[in-house]
Amino acid sequence: MGSMRGASRGCDMPASLDTNMLLRLALKDIPAQYVTVRSLVTAPGARYRVADIAIDEMVHALTYHYEMSRPQVAEIVRAIIWDVAIDASSTFLDGVLTLFETNKHLSFTDCYLAEEAKASGNVPLLTFDKKLAASHPSATLA
Repeated sequence: MGSMRGASRGCDMPASLDTNMLLRLALKDIPAQYVTVRSLVTAPGARYRVADIAIDEMVHALTYHYEMSRPQVAEIVRAIIWDVAIDASSTFLDGVLTLFETNKHLSFTDCYLAEEAKASGNVPLLTFDKKLAASHPSATLA
């Protein structure tokens, strides 16, 4: 196993977790890796940054590789982003997940872009995607 420099709470800046760490934590499919990541996130005072792009990749993997339903994906991802050891854009991502669950013809990325445009006030989100434009008030056909 590689070095976990920065993972200890003694440093000023918390470490980050990548998509594979998140998948192992959620799926428990590779026991040794699950034990490693679980011990990291359950350590006293543990706090790890999770980038939005890691969540995007996780949703994609759960949806297409593991063939999970949108409600299953949303439940798993919510458990990760609301974990006390995880520093993520939890409120924003929860809103993206809600949109993802209710709009079966939109990808998580489309949902993210539409919600980001709305949240940032940079609307409309100009698109050539007719489904996106018809599904979200922040999106408009160019």
